Amino acid sequence: MLSLERRGQPATSVETPTFLKYTRRGLQPHLVPEMAAEIEGLPALTRVQLEDFLDGDEGGLDRFGAGLRSFASMDESELVVLDVLDPIWTQRASKLTDKHIGIPSDGGMRRLTPEMYSRAVQALKPDIVVPPADYVAEPPVAGDKRAE
Repeated sequence: MLSLERRGQPATSVETPTFLKYTRRGLQPHLVPEMAAEIEGLPALTRVQLEDFLDGDEGGLDRFGAGLRSFASMDESELVVLDVLDPIWTQRASKLTDKHIGIPSDGGMRRLTPEMYSRAVQALKPDIVVPPADYVAEPPVAGDKRAE
C-alpha cells in the first residue's frame, strides 16, 4: 500500500502493485477525463515524463507557477509521478552518462543535468519523483580492433 499525505489534503492511498496512468503532457491519450471517471478501479496515480515539457532555453518551466496538476487540470486527489523519460521510446538517439541524460526536444537534443531536474521538480510540484539516478549510464562500446 502506497500512502501519501500532502499539506492541506487528506491522505491518498493506492494498492500496490498497481499501474501508473500514462500521459502525454499530463493528459491521457485517447481518454477524456469524463470517460476516465466512469472506469472503475483506475488508481489515482498519474505518470508524467519531463521530456514532454522540455523546449526552449529552460524548457519553459516558468509557465507552471501553480504546478503540473493545475496546468493539466488534474483532480486534487490524483497523485502525480514525475519521471524523466517516456517509456514507450526505447530507442534513444543520445546516450545516458553519469553527468546528464540526453533528451530530444523541439529545440534539438537537450542535456538534462541533476541541477536542471531539480529546478523542474520545483516548478512542476509532483507528489513523487523518479530520480535521474535510476537510469543506468550505458557502458562504452568495445572497438573492433584489439590492442597490439
